[in-house]
Amino acid sequence: MMRTRGGHGRRLAAVAASLVLLTSVAATAQSPAAPKPAAAPARGPAAHVEARIADLHKKLAITPEQEPAFKTYADLMRANAQAMEEMFRDRAQHRDTTAPGVLHWYAELTTAHADGLNRLLPAFDALYSELSDKQKQAADTEFGPLRQGRPPRKAG
Repeated sequence: MMRTRGGHGRRLAAVAASLVLLTSVAATAQSPAAPKPAAAPARGPAAHVEARIADLHKKLAITPEQEPAFKTYADLMRANAQAMEEMFRDRAQHRDTTAPGVLHWYAELTTAHADGLNRLLPAFDALYSELSDKQKQAADTEFGPLRQGRPPRKAG
């Protein structure tokens, strides 16, 4: 049995877990039934984003004066979701389940996610600058779970 050093073994386990998650996400995006022409999927990034936009609008209590900045942000969210949905559709048609294929797909997905977030940032910064202190608190609370940290270590 091969022993690995602590950090290396944890990194391999993290990559393996990422591959399992990615495989399940990609499988969710696929539909065994014949695709319906011009019909948007009931689930997926584009459907989910509309609920997220409505939820943010409500939680941030967007005022009429803030609508233009919020609309810009929401439109970018929609565009990003549509791009992700197209990636998943393309992946479903050209699926490579080999280890290199999955890793390349994960890299493409991660890059697309980062690019989309970078497109959102200027619009969100502009919106955030228009928010009242109370609205900023709500935004900080809403986006707080996005903070990333190391998971707690398990004893043993």
